[in-house]
Amino acid sequence: MCPVLEALAELELPVNSRLWIAYSGGIDSTVLLHASVQVFGASRCRAIHINHKLSAPSDRWVEHCLRSAVHLSVDLTVEEVEISEGNVEQQARLSRYAMFRHHLGPSEVLLTAHHRDDDIETLTWQLFSGRATIGIPASRPFGSGTLWRPLLHVEKQDIEAYAMQHELTWIEDESNTDTSFDRNWIRHELLPQLSSRFPQVKQRILDLKQATLSLIEREPLQLPVEEITIEKLRAWLLAYEVNPPTTVLNQIQKQISAKADANPEIKVADGLFVRRYRKRLHLVRNFEAFTPLNVEVGRPIQLSNGTLNWKNSLEGFEEGRTLLCTNRLHLKSGQRSIKDGGMHKKLANLFQESSIPPWLRDGWPVLCEGDTVVSLVDIVPDPSARKGQKSLALVPTWHPFD
Repeated sequence: MCPVLEALAELELPVNSRLWIAYSGGIDSTVLLHASVQVFGASRCRAIHINHKLSAPSDRWVEHCLRSAVHLSVDLTVEEVEISEGNVEQQARLSRYAMFRHHLGPSEVLLTAHHRDDDIETLTWQLFSGRATIGIPASRPFGSGTLWRPLLHVEKQDIEAYAMQHELTWIEDESNTDTSFDRNWIRHELLPQLSSRFPQVKQRILDLKQATLSLIEREPLQLPVEEITIEKLRAWLLAYEVNPPTTVLNQIQKQISAKADANPEIKVADGLFVRRYRKRLHLVRNFEAFTPLNVEVGRPIQLSNGTLNWKNSLEGFEEGRTLLCTNRLHLKSGQRSIKDGGMHKKLANLFQESSIPPWLRDGWPVLCEGDTVVSLVDIVPDPSARKGQKSLALVPTWHPFD
């Protein structure tokens, strides 16, 4: 059996679990999709293509992937994502994996086409950028399911041989040759030169791979009484797939010992910051606070930093009622209070009493009727709600983005 099919056949997957194949249309993912159909059957496989809209022919790539999926009798899900400013490589990866996580259901499996050379390139980049040399894990929990990289020990030349043998067609992304990107430079310039001088260099680089760090749940990190170790910080951030340089971890160590009323913020990746709140560390993504808009009671709406939803209640708003959804940034200082229990309370005090972290407060939804605040969502409800009203009563709920 060829190395590609053998690697897939050796996977220990949940019985009859549905498989999602990350399908970019390039040679690696094309081989993975084709081989998965051979080993597991088309009915068990589903492909997912993420269109980052970063290249002019991206729409033609979508058409190619659709044709290939039809040819293999595999369902294909296509999603478009927007890339934030900053490191394009990293932002594209974050948005791609967020979409994968969104689609993966309980006990389902996501397969990606990372191979041995990818692992070597990643280790090289981690080494020279001062990060933990952990490479690419073969599998890990992912969303509601599991992520597997079955080709991680397969040579690139074996993937190319499989594609030629089965006369597969694939996309050639011109950005893969752009050596302004670190990984492309490592692939096309550094490693070939190293290999010409040191024939065993790739295996030597693989030998740098550290043992997998212990898994830590994605949750705020409780600060110990004594100084927190670099290893603990690194393991915690790796749970979020964040692997900053050691210099950044040293900075976190220093900042978290700041005085109690300080709010240290340390950048660990584009758009991602570590912040301290009530003796815990939080990994925080910066979201732009939404612009005020009218909302209809009972109709869910997605804002720039989360989703406003509704649930049935004995007391609440009448369905169909129109309210202004805003946040404290857009309220005048005299408006930043709400009637609660017969007295007016400041929103700032209510946020503090409810243990809402400071970085969430400016974007927290506030519902108004005219100039009056009638709901600080999930904290203080509408004070004018009537018991026993005949029409359906609804209260808002807030789900900020992770």
